[in-house]
Amino acid sequence: VTYEAIKIPKWSSFSEMHPVDYYSSYTKNCTGEFTKQEVRNIRAFYYAMCAETDAMLGEVISALRDTGLLKKTVVIFTADHGELAMEHRQFYKMSMYEGSSHVPLLVMGPGIKEQQQVPDVVSLVDIYPTMLDIARIPVTQNLSGHSLMPLLCGKAENEVSPRGPRPSWVLSEFHGCNVNSSTYMLRTGKWKYIAYSDGRSVLPQLFDLSDDADELTNVAVKFPVIVHSLDKILRSIVNYPKVSSSVQEYNKRQFIIWKQSLGQNYSNVIANLRWHQDWLKEPQKYENAIDKWL
Repeated sequence: VTYEAIKIPKWSSFSEMHPVDYYSSYTKNCTGEFTKQEVRNIRAFYYAMCAETDAMLGEVISALRDTGLLKKTVVIFTADHGELAMEHRQFYKMSMYEGSSHVPLLVMGPGIKEQQQVPDVVSLVDIYPTMLDIARIPVTQNLSGHSLMPLLCGKAENEVSPRGPRPSWVLSEFHGCNVNSSTYMLRTGKWKYIAYSDGRSVLPQLFDLSDDADELTNVAVKFPVIVHSLDKILRSIVNYPKVSSSVQEYNKRQFIIWKQSLGQNYSNVIANLRWHQDWLKEPQKYENAIDKWL
């Protein structure tokens, strides 16, 4: 890893941060002061792990070549998420920013066009129908994903797929820890639209990735027509206000069951969870906030 070449991400001030970003940064213990060297080290460690993974993949490919299997093997390399590595004052995942949600997808094998970069947006749900296609197993009609083989072989999708062309968008949604509302991302063309919760209580985000690759400027207010259009598409795919409400009810119900199982000890348990050391400084304040939520 060329240490000096590592880019230091630009951070917005806390007052400018989207509320969900601020919450995520806080729960990941990233709201403190970090020197440029500390940030560069965090990113260097991540890039070094990427380099090590690349070397390991090289060993697998070499073994396939040495055993004569490479010419009849399809290799797919991807990941379930990225690593923010201090972009947007966060590390880890659980975010719709590119550092978290945009993952590598590299494919090689017989019949696959070499040295091509496919610009289409695709999703991890496309991998299952792709593997069925490679194995010549019929792809059922009710799958969310589409086979990537037409794109990989340089063919028009509607020539070979009875399901027709894939949608022009990809969807991602997240309801887990370190965010304080359900999150939904619709990616199409140069636009990334991120909606939260019921679509009203938390403001959405819109990024023009062709002009703002680092996703530092939310242009949702500037382009209300685009926001309306993308939100309409998103709601046609998933009724996200209804899903968010169900998730919220589930979270409350499960938290109450968990809290009751621990009795008065629940606060100490939270204080010792990953990234929650700050809890012990003002436990009563946080316990009151939970009571208010419940």
